[in-house]
Amino acid sequence: GGPLFDRLKEWRRQRASIDGVPAYVVFHDSTLAEIAERKPSDWADLASVPGIGPAKLDRYADEVLAIVSSG
Repeated sequence: GGPLFDRLKEWRRQRASIDGVPAYVVFHDSTLAEIAERKPSDWADLASVPGIGPAKLDRYADEVLAIVSSG
């Protein structure tokens, strides 16, 4: 877990609500855990995380990277 994982989960909950989809459609827990562990700094880093394809990059990368870079 950890604080970054918790912040990512909170973002996912809000984003899923805004998009009107279940949370797992945004990202699975395992994907968020991987992001929290790797702390990607740019789109290329994020793209290397399993479970993140081009569509999810387009949709979520900027928001996710902002959360990661804020600590």
